[in-house]
Amino acid sequence: MFHSFRKSFHVVIGAICVLQFFACKDAKKSAPKPTVDFNIPTRADGEADAQTVEMIGRVRNAVGKIDITNVPYMLNSKKAAFYEDQLKRLTGKSRINVLFKYALELLNTGRTNESIDAIQEVLTAATASTANVRPEIIFAIKKQLAIAYMRKAEQDNCIINHNAESCIIPLSPRAQHILTEGSEKAIALLNELLEMNPNDLECQYLLNIAHMTLGSYPQDVPDRFKLPESHFANSSAFPHFTDIAMNLGVDEKEMAGGTCIDDFNGDGYLDILASSWGFEDQIKYFENDRVGGFVDKTLEAGLKGVTGGLNLRHADYNNDGHLDFVILRGAWLSINGGIPNSLMRNNGDGTFTDVTLEAGVYSLNPTQTAVWMDVDLDGWLDLFIANEWNDRNKSYCELYLNQQDGTFKNVAKDAGITVKGFFKGVATGDLNNDLYPDLYLSNYMGLNTLYMNTTKEKGVPSFEKTEESAGVSNPVASFPTWIFDYDNDGFEDIFVSGYSSADILPTEMMLRNLRSNATDYRPLLYKNNGDDTFTEVSLDVNLSEPIATMGCNFGDLDNDGFLDFYLATGDPSYFSIVPNRMFHNVRGEKFEDVTYSAGFGHIQKGHAIGFGDLDMDGDQDIYAVMGGALEGDTFGNLLFENPMGNKNNWINIVLEGIQSNRSAIGAKIVVTIVENGKERKIYHSVGTDSSFGGNSLMEEIGLGNAKKIKKLEIKWPYRSQNTSVFTDVQVNQVIKIKEDGSVQQLRLPKITFNKKEAMHHHDME
Repeated sequence: MFHSFRKSFHVVIGAICVLQFFACKDAKKSAPKPTVDFNIPTRADGEADAQTVEMIGRVRNAVGKIDITNVPYMLNSKKAAFYEDQLKRLTGKSRINVLFKYALELLNTGRTNESIDAIQEVLTAATASTANVRPEIIFAIKKQLAIAYMRKAEQDNCIINHNAESCIIPLSPRAQHILTEGSEKAIALLNELLEMNPNDLECQYLLNIAHMTLGSYPQDVPDRFKLPESHFANSSAFPHFTDIAMNLGVDEKEMAGGTCIDDFNGDGYLDILASSWGFEDQIKYFENDRVGGFVDKTLEAGLKGVTGGLNLRHADYNNDGHLDFVILRGAWLSINGGIPNSLMRNNGDGTFTDVTLEAGVYSLNPTQTAVWMDVDLDGWLDLFIANEWNDRNKSYCELYLNQQDGTFKNVAKDAGITVKGFFKGVATGDLNNDLYPDLYLSNYMGLNTLYMNTTKEKGVPSFEKTEESAGVSNPVASFPTWIFDYDNDGFEDIFVSGYSSADILPTEMMLRNLRSNATDYRPLLYKNNGDDTFTEVSLDVNLSEPIATMGCNFGDLDNDGFLDFYLATGDPSYFSIVPNRMFHNVRGEKFEDVTYSAGFGHIQKGHAIGFGDLDMDGDQDIYAVMGGALEGDTFGNLLFENPMGNKNNWINIVLEGIQSNRSAIGAKIVVTIVENGKERKIYHSVGTDSSFGGNSLMEEIGLGNAKKIKKLEIKWPYRSQNTSVFTDVQVNQVIKIKEDGSVQQLRLPKITFNKKEAMHHHDME
């Protein structure tokens, strides 16, 4: 199903189809059906409690039932082994046909040199004097060979000889390639391809990137194919952020995945959870050591063998003061996506237990998106999971109502949530200022859905669809989303970003925009009009460029009190080598692109994003989970240290609900300051924010140059809607506020990160 609407396979599928002149009907009939044998070792006794072991087994059993012939992107090694076995029994033209499929899977597994040899053999056969292959077929095979050499260049340099500046454009001298064979051969092939078809936008774009890696951009790129240098100069001036993940040992090298940035061990400092969607990829837990680094506590936390998950979402669901998290699985896999999610309970002793079965949230629906919220404001967090509908499995969305005893009950249908869609994002926020959380669902296969919470009126958990009257149903092929107050007017707004589609890939989007200012496929920003309607204002606020977004999130980079955001571009195709993007909010009036000046233009695949003050110095750092969808498309995660320091003032606030949920998710904070002689308000809502990312629940609020907080209001998310009010609050401190009005200053000394220069040299498998 997936490949039927994803153009990422367009070169691959096209070449395979046209190579059917090599096909042999007898060989096709005799080909054995591929099977899955994961050979996963039995978990040793004592490494985790029985509940976690039980769920590990269930996840593995579900994975073992997958039909590898009907799974996009994943299980590349298994597919390669299947084709390799076929090749042993084939000769002549039928062998060449299977060889091409094998070559593509070798590339997908990361066995790039072997893939290059196999593609070259296919190309030699296709160009033989007796083959009579159409020119477009030769073009497709050569294009695949070109991207294989591009991938070789990335592996040889950005991965094996990695440094903090690798793969960030515009490429600095330190980021240029030391081993040049991959880029040189890719350039030669791309030049040949552009002679055959000068209008191929992907080849034009890749030619520019390949020359950048060798330091020969722009001078050696033909004028008609050249990316304008002005594009990179257009990035507004902004302080440069540096990736220090490698120095701190948190540069986990896996595929696409999720993250949670928060205090999981209760010491006040923020820790890091990271996942990867590979079925055997280990969940990782890095604990802040409070002296400038992180310690891998995965095994001590009882997480060994807990694997997979394209996304993670955290909260304190049982109000015990310890942050728990849910792992979301099965995304993109349609009828093969029946892989259970996992609810991981924090035991408060440094360990986690998988309580999925005990809690009653076990399901076999494919998903990557969920949100924690208190639907009925009873003081207990509920879990909403937006699933990826398919007609066979009937994967409806799930709303698990907290039963206040550690268990949940799915009440989605009773609550009026019956919409079907291929949902890739869900966001929650209070759009009408009644404190009851509303829901926005981003649908990759159709129109988006807005559910307004009607629990207050009806007395039971309930929602009403209003996207048509609200005017927020686009874009059609959308992906991540969030709800925030971008202009500080007291009404929360909706951000939703599109994704690449069957018609266009990110490289084509980017070139079309550069050459014709085309604004199609841009992210959409819906401004809340305060009357249950919204106005789409993306062009008004300077969001005009198309961006195929996956992971993303928002925060306040410079502590000016206006929320900025980072968009990660994770399209699975190897042809998609486009930069992640950072946008700075200019006083709620417009957004300026600071991608290139601030050092955020990473061209490796980007996924989940988390903002958090990891060194407790008053500004937000950014953790980014990198890597693509294919087994061979791995890359180290990033940690961008914020260089802003104390240019502007700030306050970090930890809220603790008493009647409200302990995490205070859904609470509203209104900060009144006087800046430059004028009074203004700053609005924040407590949550982990973007649908594909995990910010800290500690509210990290920028205050501009205000010397003091004139008034601090907290609207607690409980039925009684209690508000706490404080006046003349000091700035530049970390405080904890309880719902009873008590305030505690948290003495959490600033940390200096251990940033000793490091470069990774490691062998490829």
